[in-house]
Amino acid sequence: MVKDGRPTLGVGLVGYAFMGAVHSQAWRCVGRMFDLPVSPAMTALCGRDPDGVQNAVARFGWASVETDWRRLLERDDVHLVDICTPGDDHAELAIAALAAGMQVLCEKPLVNTVEEAVAMTAVAEPAAERGVRSTVGFNYRRVPARTVARRLVKAGRPGTIRHVRAQYLQDWIREGADPTPSFADGLQVQRVLAAEERSADNGSCRQQVEGAYTVGKAR
Repeated sequence: MVKDGRPTLGVGLVGYAFMGAVHSQAWRCVGRMFDLPVSPAMTALCGRDPDGVQNAVARFGWASVETDWRRLLERDDVHLVDICTPGDDHAELAIAALAAGMQVLCEKPLVNTVEEAVAMTAVAEPAAERGVRSTVGFNYRRVPARTVARRLVKAGRPGTIRHVRAQYLQDWIREGADPTPSFADGLQVQRVLAAEERSADNGSCRQQVEGAYTVGKAR
């Protein structure tokens, strides 16, 4: 299908909780922020609870409902699978989607084990050679400071790296700034509230600097 002279990219989103809600808003608004070569269509939302996913479809504006992610892979109108489930589902979903010829956007953490990462790589690399793209939804990959750091490391400027210590400050989960205080609970930051600090696990940033995060050739 072509819309406004651009091919339609049918998106199937798996998961509709916190991150699924974020991605739903992103798909709704991305065309307003960027000039895209395709026209994203919020084709299908998938979740295991029929009532929950139906409510989410009505709230977020998806066109249809699925309760089994395997059905997404059988649909001609879904071209990209967006994975926003808990991490223990990521490998199975991503591998199956890539094997079916679907583009894949997978939320962090990419996988839970090295073995799962190896299995995903074994599918993602040949898929990339066929033009089937995959990447991880980790927005800190595009932080300018990290990009510069990776460029320097790749060029060999620091020499042999034996230890990295970095700090990235942000206020998006500070009290009063985040409308969902329970989110801070989930990141285990309550123990530092009295000191007006917020911390989260930024270990993935180190992996990004080393270039070891994204599976396959979609970097």
